[in-house]
Amino acid sequence: MLVYSGAVRVRSRDPFVSLLARQDIVRIDGTLASNPSKAADGTYRADVSVRRVYGKSGANAEGRGRVTVRLPAETVEALYPGKIYTAARAGVLCETGARLSLAVVPRVYAGDFSVTDVRADGWGSGIAGAVRHFRARCRVQFRRLLFAWGEAGGLLLALLSGSREYTERAVAEAFRNAGLSHILALSGMHLSLVGALARTVGRRAGRRIAEALRLAAVLFFVWFAGLSPSLFRALLCVLIPFACARLNLRRPDPFVVLCASFLLHLMVFPAHLQSAAFMLSYGALAGILLLAEPIRRLFCARVIPAVSDALSASAAAQVCTAPVTLRLFGCLMPGGIVASAVVSPLVTYFLYAGLCGIVLCLALPFLSPVVGGALNLLYGLIRAAALFFARFPVISV
Repeated sequence: MLVYSGAVRVRSRDPFVSLLARQDIVRIDGTLASNPSKAADGTYRADVSVRRVYGKSGANAEGRGRVTVRLPAETVEALYPGKIYTAARAGVLCETGARLSLAVVPRVYAGDFSVTDVRADGWGSGIAGAVRHFRARCRVQFRRLLFAWGEAGGLLLALLSGSREYTERAVAEAFRNAGLSHILALSGMHLSLVGALARTVGRRAGRRIAEALRLAAVLFFVWFAGLSPSLFRALLCVLIPFACARLNLRRPDPFVVLCASFLLHLMVFPAHLQSAAFMLSYGALAGILLLAEPIRRLFCARVIPAVSDALSASAAAQVCTAPVTLRLFGCLMPGGIVASAVVSPLVTYFLYAGLCGIVLCLALPFLSPVVGGALNLLYGLIRAAALFFARFPVISV
């Protein structure tokens, strides 16, 4: 199973990268296979599906596989609102599906190619290329809409599209130090909120219409945000019960759904097995399904039911993800159990308000300042709570 899932094969990326380095590759033509994410050094990391590689001598050859590149911020952010590069130069639309020609430094830094120049090479032909280009333009326009809402818009952008360029640094660090990083990661919580909102809207049209609208909303959200490991896991956990219902099968047990999602996930994206998001996502949900109820009965039986459920679910997730957290970060954040129970509901209300605000402002743009003001009030509560719980001590190993 480990061999089939890619636990062995994913390491073939490293020899591939080393081979390219020995051949002194200076240019790579390929297609962006992931949305660029900002790294600690200010560059943007992204995966590229290679089509052709070029060497110093002018020789070139077709390539196959994926490499990770570091794109310069001045190129990626040139089309982003409010960035210092916006007015300085014409940028390249760097989103999933973009065909790019990348000039790279003939060396590999920590397994990544350092990009010195980017040239756009279209989006491919046909309907697929047009759809990829349309999605990329929508994501840029979405940034511009939320940028007008200030810090609240930055958090909402991270929660709805996975882009954290506008998230306040102090808040992002507070979420991490308080054990709340999972809230910023696109996951089942986001799909549940989007699906529930769509189902509520379509409820008057009948149960089948409501479920169809819910599925359409979930698929649109995943298409727009991109297939991160945690979001793809959440999508599978939605599709499997939906398929069982359409086939008139008995509703499967949630843990069985999670196991089936795990197997399907590894068949589609075997390289995700070594991703931190993959391990934390499956570990947290497995903990909630297996341990939340026993923990609630043992420790939270006398607590208000709503609080009891939140605390037990958070504790169960922490227990099952503790080995991964220790391995990756070298510490545990027990304060995250309480922090998650407090901050998650606030974020839920924030997301609902943000989604409703987006629809309202698209219909009535003059209401944008009012909606932005209301969202910033709720953002202030989330920020204060995250900064408070970030002060809780951590257990270092």
